[in-house]
This record gives sequence, structure tokens and C-alpha cells, in this order.
Amino acid sequence: MHLSLIIVTDIFGGLAIEEFDPIDWGSKEDKQHFKELTTKIGTVIMGRKTFESIGKPLSNRLNVVLTNKNLENFENVIYLKGTPEHVINKLEEMNIREAAVIGGKEVFESFLPFVEKIFITIEPIILKNSIKLNPSLFMNFKLVTTNILNEYGTIVLEYKKA
Repeated sequence: MHLSLIIVTDIFGGLAIEEFDPIDWGSKEDKQHFKELTTKIGTVIMGRKTFESIGKPLSNRLNVVLTNKNLENFENVIYLKGTPEHVINKLEEMNIREAAVIGGKEVFESFLPFVEKIFITIEPIILKNSIKLNPSLFMNFKLVTTNILNEYGTIVLEYKKA
């Protein structure tokens, strides 16, 4: 299974400003980048809170929602629970060979040992009292590309496992 982690942050690595952050602070260019990348990958893995903050399944992608709760059934959504290894095995049984991990914090941190690529969009803003990942989690990755998305300085950094 080829896993990529896709994150948008502020300049200090803040991912969200509250538990159910709709990430409306991200730029339209990042949203377009996210849509293109995740549609190409075809499968997104997220926690229940991320799914609920989005408010609906992402179109043209299989949405894998990690939850212990019974939620409304949607087309293109499957609900799984268990360890990252269990989720990866279930997806491989479904002949899914690539997926993007899109949040939230606990999901990022639990899947990171299985991730081969990380795409971090850095927005040129500061989120007050934001939720952050532990930076030491990224020690085994090497920067391979950078891409400026807009005139305001939004940048995408692509890392690969070293």
C-alpha cells in the first residue's frame, strides 16, 4: 500500500484551530491542489471528526472514515475501525493500492509510520492556539520538491521517506 499524508498548516505547523475545524482558512489554490491530488490517488483516509467537519463525502474518491460509531450511509464511503495495519490490510483486500491520509491529528500520527510521501501546504498565516503535530515525527523524510501556489506565498512541500 502506497500511503501519502496530505496536510495544510499555518507558518508554525498549526493544522486546525478547533476540534471540528472546516479549514476555511486555507487558500483556494490549496483546495484545488488537494482536490487534484486526492482525486488522482483515489482513496482518502480520515477520522470521523474530519469527515464531520467536511460535512459530506469527497466526490470522485473512496472516503474511508475511521470510527467506532454508526454513521449515516453514503455512496463512496466505508467505515472502518482498528489499527492502521488493520485498515491497510482491509483496503489491500479490496485491491486498493494507494491512499491519502487527510486527518485529523490522531490519524496523521498513527498512520505516519506507514507513509511514503508527505505533502504539506504552508499557508502564510498564523492560527491562534492551533493544534500541531509533533515535529519529530517527520525526522525520516527528505524534501524533494517545492511549489509556490499563489502570489501570497502559499507553498507546497513534498517529502519522501528517506
